[in-house]
Amino acid sequence: MQTKKIIYYWAADISNSSGEGILANSFINHYGKENNIYFFKNLNFKDKYQKKNNFIKKKFIYESNIHKYIYPLIGIFILWKNFFKNRKICYINYLPLWNFLIFLFLPPKTILGPITGGISRKYSLLKIMDIFELVSLFIIKLRHKKVYFSHNFYNAKYNLNKKRFDNNFILKDFKLKKLNKKKRKYDLIVYFRIKSKLNKNYIINLLKEIEKHNFKFAVIGDKLAIKSAKNFGYISRKDANKVISDSKFAISNPENLYSYFIQDCLANHLKVFYNKIFKKFNVLNKNSLIPIEFISYQKDSRIILKYLKKI
Repeated sequence: MQTKKIIYYWAADISNSSGEGILANSFINHYGKENNIYFFKNLNFKDKYQKKNNFIKKKFIYESNIHKYIYPLIGIFILWKNFFKNRKICYINYLPLWNFLIFLFLPPKTILGPITGGISRKYSLLKIMDIFELVSLFIIKLRHKKVYFSHNFYNAKYNLNKKRFDNNFILKDFKLKKLNKKKRKYDLIVYFRIKSKLNKNYIINLLKEIEKHNFKFAVIGDKLAIKSAKNFGYISRKDANKVISDSKFAISNPENLYSYFIQDCLANHLKVFYNKIFKKFNVLNKNSLIPIEFISYQKDSRIILKYLKKI
């Protein structure tokens, strides 16, 4: 029997309730199966800054700039130590394409987790990130034979070779569930984060407009003070799926088409209102995904109400 080779990995987030954590665990699982000989060993499991399943108790840590921007640099240092021990190493998250410093300073032959990032940028100043992304791609092409992208945005944006730049890794585990014909309690479900790009006033005004027509909402994440909304707070993915299965429609986050929340909604046969800028990237069931603009709550509410009233 062949002895399994060990991959020593560093990850900022391995929780089973956050998008980054779910993506990290999915990568470990699929990469191990595809290569068949590797055992993944967590290099920073004892570190309080690694986001695990008790992250709600330490939410202040994981929302800090230290966790988002400094902690990954510490991960690079840890991986160099293991590189000099002649170990096979892997960096899993956070890994946005614009952060060329990570790709530049990681040790040679580091296995990369799924590369993330967005294409929805409001301010012209942020266009400099396009330059950063091109620098990252230059470094990646020099140093890596194959990489994984969590979505398909960059393959289309930069016309990348799909054999070398594998896309839509985030959809690896997507599977439709058996349709449950039970009566559903909530007309609409939202995953709301105050620090999201989704303007707080926009979503409040949108839901209040819909509330006038006596529809009920379920809210996961940060609390929304709306009379017809039932707030569930931050819950496990398993519990979130129970609430989702009790809902009829969902509103996505405007910066993400393939979030695990949206995948769970689609898997449970909900129809999802999503940002129309992602229309050309959508590879899922187009009848289940309904585009809205996320600009005018009045205009979007009319589209949403049109569907809700058909129930």
